[in-house]
Amino acid sequence: MMLPMLCLAQSIEVKYSVFSKQRKEQIEKIMGNRQNLEHKGLFSGMEVEKEDSFCLVIKDRQSSYVRIEPEEDLGDDGDVKIILVGGDYSEEDHAVYKNLTTRTMVEAKDFLAVTYIIETPIPQYDWKVCSESKEIMGLKCYRATLNGTITAWFYPEIPVGDGPDVYAGLPGLILDLEDERNIYHCMSINTNSHSAVAEKKRGKKVSAELFEEIRKRRLND
Repeated sequence: MMLPMLCLAQSIEVKYSVFSKQRKEQIEKIMGNRQNLEHKGLFSGMEVEKEDSFCLVIKDRQSSYVRIEPEEDLGDDGDVKIILVGGDYSEEDHAVYKNLTTRTMVEAKDFLAVTYIIETPIPQYDWKVCSESKEIMGLKCYRATLNGTITAWFYPEIPVGDGPDVYAGLPGLILDLEDERNIYHCMSINTNSHSAVAEKKRGKKVSAELFEEIRKRRLND
């Protein structure tokens, strides 16, 4: 972890581990389905407690949040890859790009081998900042809640107002966060990084409403 004085020519790079509570629920549901008992061998390699890694890069008030591909995913060994897809959950890749100046956000969502591009304003989160604090990697962070269901821990000494996935709007960098779907945990911070903000993925541009319609229709099919 490197925390020198911030410089405009530098970028902030944060790596998170992300545990999907939804994924665990999906796998447990699959394993408990009597109709799937004959396919136990196929599902035996699925990790219930699997965590994914994501990298957030912030520079010049723009940021990218993209998945870090595990080395085993980069090879071509011919193994079958199982992708979990549910009514409101898809294990396929996704990325988030924010412009903190224009307050806009672009989400790239993969769903059944198609990438959809959704551009929306960054939500106006009604965070409730608390006096409660704790140390994360030796950094004094403060607790904030949202709608009584989301808890975030942010570090005000890095006042970028950004965080993992779609989250932003606190007076400091969000290090840890838990919502209804995922648990995000900061693994490393580098405020002296030379990494560039990732280029936006290309795909089919749709509205958020149309994407949900497409998801429901494809699942029904």
